[in-house]
Amino acid sequence: MKDGIRFTQTEEELRASYQMRYSVYVEGMGRLKDKGNHELKELKDDYDKIARAVIAIKNGEPIGTLRLFWGGDAPFPQTLIEAYHLSRFLDFLDEKKICIVERLMVAEKHRGSTTTLRMYKEVMHFVLNQQVEVVLLDCEPHHLNSYLKLGFRPFAESYSYPGIGLVIPMVLVTGDYEHLKRVGSPFSMLTKEDDFNHCLHTEQVLEKIGHGVNVISQATSNPTDFLKQIYANPKLLDNPIPKIFDHLSEDEVQRVIEKSHIIECSLGDHIIDHHNSAKTIFVLLSGAIDVRREDKLIAIVTPGDMIGEIAFFLHMPRSASIIAATEDVRVLSLDEASMSRLLKFESELANKVLVNICRTLCSRVLGGYEGSDLR
Repeated sequence: MKDGIRFTQTEEELRASYQMRYSVYVEGMGRLKDKGNHELKELKDDYDKIARAVIAIKNGEPIGTLRLFWGGDAPFPQTLIEAYHLSRFLDFLDEKKICIVERLMVAEKHRGSTTTLRMYKEVMHFVLNQQVEVVLLDCEPHHLNSYLKLGFRPFAESYSYPGIGLVIPMVLVTGDYEHLKRVGSPFSMLTKEDDFNHCLHTEQVLEKIGHGVNVISQATSNPTDFLKQIYANPKLLDNPIPKIFDHLSEDEVQRVIEKSHIIECSLGDHIIDHHNSAKTIFVLLSGAIDVRREDKLIAIVTPGDMIGEIAFFLHMPRSASIIAATEDVRVLSLDEASMSRLLKFESELANKVLVNICRTLCSRVLGGYEGSDLR
């Protein structure tokens, strides 16, 4: 196959996309095993009959892929309309003005390269050529900052995606060129305002988003207000267990929570799903959550405690599910990249954080908490 990034043009390229999905999702992450063709080592489904695929090829081998649905190719199935909250746009937008992007993945040794951005550049060219006004996707918490930087915004309540866990619906309003410039989106550098003259419904789209959003991002909030949101629950401070922010100054806390997010969850939401490969550390701010393995209750987590730190430090998949046990669950999602930079470059602050984590783990041992080796 010829090197480059493009929409698949041949059956060989399309099969390479399916095989890469299988390699990354089924073999690498243990996801969607029930949907994979284990003989052909392909991952595809009926949706692929109405979807397009982008493939990234290097040295003749696939290194990245994504799937795109466009309303101009075929009407969106009801399942996609519900999953991506399309109904709020369809009363004034023709389906050909809408795209959905999903199944984006990059081979492990190429993560951190420009491959993802170059695939999205291909998507943006398609968006401009087809005069699309809205691009939708579901985002896992550890990818939130990357998509915010591209210009996407949360626009609906987060929910549990089977086999993955918590995801946040996000939208790119292509006609809001000022927003793209404000966040420094690379799309604003690849385009000019006149490229979006076809976007006649930008104000209507903007009116439809932002209602029911249950994600607060540190990067787009006033620092003091964001900190108040963290400590809004008085039970957080009343809980006597050691906490990750113990003995830290306000400035130090601000550095730890850089680019983090507060996410509200509903009863039954899977904040972390068993076998998920994400390494995000969460801090429970309010409510209660269950730690379960194979439907067996292992522990109950209360405000102030952390979840996910074992996967972060040991670089292992999640070995239990973390499920919201009450309606008032709010978690602080600590940005994985920011935490890694802190541990690498801020030794004094990192030492304080690590001591607090050690105190938390010791407290669990003394209290008979069994969840410390499950996440």
